[in-house]
Amino acid sequence: MFKTRILLAEDNPDHQHLLQLSLTKGRPFVEVKIVSNRCELLEIARTERFDCLVLDFNLGVHTAPELLANLTGLQEGVPRIVVSSSEEQRVVIDSIRRGGSDFVHKDDAVRGCVLWNRVESAMAEALARRTERRVMNRRMRALARRVHIDPLTGLLNRAGIEAALSSDGRHSDRRAQSSVVFIDLDHFKRVNDTLGHCAGDQVLCRTADVIKGHLRGGDLAARWGGEEFVVIRQSETLTEAWIWADNLRRSIESQVNLPHPLGPQTASIGVEVTTSDRPGASAINRADHAMYFAKETGRNRVCTWPMVHAANMAYEIGADPSTTSQQRLSLLLQRLRCGLGVTQLEHTGPHGERVRNLANLVARRLNLPESQTEHLQLAAEFHDIGKIGVPEPLLALPRLLSEDERRFINEHARFGAELLRAVDAPDAAAQTVHNHHHRFDEAPTTAAPDLASVVAACDALVSMISLRAYTKSRDLPQALCELRAERGRQFHPGVVDAIHALEPGQLAAA
Repeated sequence: MFKTRILLAEDNPDHQHLLQLSLTKGRPFVEVKIVSNRCELLEIARTERFDCLVLDFNLGVHTAPELLANLTGLQEGVPRIVVSSSEEQRVVIDSIRRGGSDFVHKDDAVRGCVLWNRVESAMAEALARRTERRVMNRRMRALARRVHIDPLTGLLNRAGIEAALSSDGRHSDRRAQSSVVFIDLDHFKRVNDTLGHCAGDQVLCRTADVIKGHLRGGDLAARWGGEEFVVIRQSETLTEAWIWADNLRRSIESQVNLPHPLGPQTASIGVEVTTSDRPGASAINRADHAMYFAKETGRNRVCTWPMVHAANMAYEIGADPSTTSQQRLSLLLQRLRCGLGVTQLEHTGPHGERVRNLANLVARRLNLPESQTEHLQLAAEFHDIGKIGVPEPLLALPRLLSEDERRFINEHARFGAELLRAVDAPDAAAQTVHNHHHRFDEAPTTAAPDLASVVAACDALVSMISLRAYTKSRDLPQALCELRAERGRQFHPGVVDAIHALEPGQLAAA
């Protein structure tokens, strides 16, 4: 059984005995600690916890009002009862005014159960106040949570995530990197217009459930407003952040179902990584811009801020009539050069030039018209320009890629085509860049090779005879043999045959 602990401050030994007896007689559960001066009182009040304090009004040269002031910050919430032999009204008033819970005349305190009853009553009142404060605090916390929670989805709302990011109580690690993932549901208005707002609410709730299923400890997720959501999570790299966001996109598409003819619900997602675990408004704004870029360039995809930055620069270069498309794309690479890695520079520079030279030889062998050859040369030289939107560490990995990593790298074809269109390059060249990774056996045809199939085979051959971080280079005969093995499968038979018909000297020079 728990003891009721009472601290008695009394300097008269006879009064100590009488007061202790009045508190403990017949009550084995009561424990009384006695101190006889101010120093002892303050020392024990700092180190031990009591259920009630009983103070003599005159403790040596100190009065109860002084002692009550000295006890500020100690024994918080514990009732303080003052006893005194004086009958002056001033003594009672000063004791209560300075923080005493009750006052008992000493003659009454040593008689029967009077003091114990007053102690018991004071402790009950103190307990009731503590209970009331706890209930009130719980209510206040619940209200605060409701203020910061979106009632429809159960996620944080915009104010909630802003409060969480600015909270002093949030753990901060300056070494950590965070990703901001901005999500917008595609064509959401048609859901409300076609199926009604109740169905729209169900789509929002289901999307929120999918997002929650992808979260881990420490992640923050919010409904930003309307059909927009934001997730803040720790990410080591932009690649990891993109893969997480793309897996989320795929889950939304497969799990948030809409009736025919609306089809699956898709999402456009923007990603930005910042060197802080508390991203500010600027990082969220960049992720927002990346999301809008995803929407503007086809929807149902994940774009990053580096992609937006490169695209914005391409649009600034625009369609200068005094320059060719080749010159404009070269200028774009020159402006971005300081931010590119060794692998990015090689893929968009020497590698592209070698693929262009080989494609030009194949074009002659296939007797392509001059206009098509010009488009082919432009597409071949800049087929990898989209890799400026792929992180250098991913491109330079000294191993084979995972399926998720390969999905990210394959985005470069689509992004590269968008960069060509941004500088007003011919659409035929842009379309060739977009399609140059398509396999022949996915849509086999007896028709003559298109430009993308030429770039695909030339790119593969040049890559095989080039040194790569993840594989050894092949000699030319071995590379030609591997190219032949994919004839009619990965590559168009006509292009493979055209390459094999070239003279070894021509291939070596390319």
